[in-house]
Amino acid sequence: MARRSAKRTSAPEDEFSAELPVLPVRDTVLFPRMVTPLFVGRERSLKAVEAAMAKDRTILVVAQREPEKEDISAPDLYDIGTEAVIGRVLKLPDGSSNVFVQGQRRVRIVKVTESEPIFRAIVQAVPESREPSIEADALMKSILALLEKCVELSTALSEEAYVAAMNADDPGWLADLVASSLNLPIAQRQEILETLDVGERLTRVHVILAKELSVLELQDRIQTEVQSEVGERQREDFLRDQLKQVQRELGETDPLLREVSRLRERGLETELPEAVAKKVEEELNRLATLPSAAPEVGV
Repeated sequence: MARRSAKRTSAPEDEFSAELPVLPVRDTVLFPRMVTPLFVGRERSLKAVEAAMAKDRTILVVAQREPEKEDISAPDLYDIGTEAVIGRVLKLPDGSSNVFVQGQRRVRIVKVTESEPIFRAIVQAVPESREPSIEADALMKSILALLEKCVELSTALSEEAYVAAMNADDPGWLADLVASSLNLPIAQRQEILETLDVGERLTRVHVILAKELSVLELQDRIQTEVQSEVGERQREDFLRDQLKQVQRELGETDPLLREVSRLRERGLETELPEAVAKKVEEELNRLATLPSAAPEVGV
């Protein structure tokens, strides 16, 4: 059967149709315009890459529904994937390959025409709604603001991700770019890939990003509180050690400090309620600082 080329034609983008080798992926979802390395180890997938390289480097990258499944069939693939162009293939000593691809556009699998020795499928471009709107502009600005804050708080998000988002002048592209930058479950990434209404896609990404920022802010607040508490404890420990050193140096000659030390040791040997133990420690510390001639000393 003659195969239709995946090369660009003069037909409108939403009329694009081609028969492509299929590269199933388990741990990612490729979005249009994104460049990413893909680890390819399964024999059928390696052959699909070879078939694409032998022709025009065009391949269908599509996620499988169950990432842990090794031996898959056509129903295990999602219906919507991404037409991609292979940029470079690095063959590894163990027989696997690292394949660098760039997503081109969303496509829907119309029919799987082959399953052996590789998956091959007829695909069609899926049209996206791109009507400009004030709401879309507002969402884009809000997404950028949220992303900037997330980048400031997260070590997993790079400054480059924010710069790239700033340069995304298309609403759909911005949504895809942010979704690809976040550490999202495969099913959630696929859901965004399948959201063809750009306004709805922006809204989904905005909600995800807002939740991500809430989590990051909570983590930052907890970390700040813990560090503050640890810092205060370290300060108290330092001062207590300093006080003990002074007490050791003076204890032999100062009967008051000897008595305070004796009372403190007795307190440690006795199991007291926390509130009582704290009060006792405060009083002992106060007593230790009193001059020997103070009225309380003789009580």
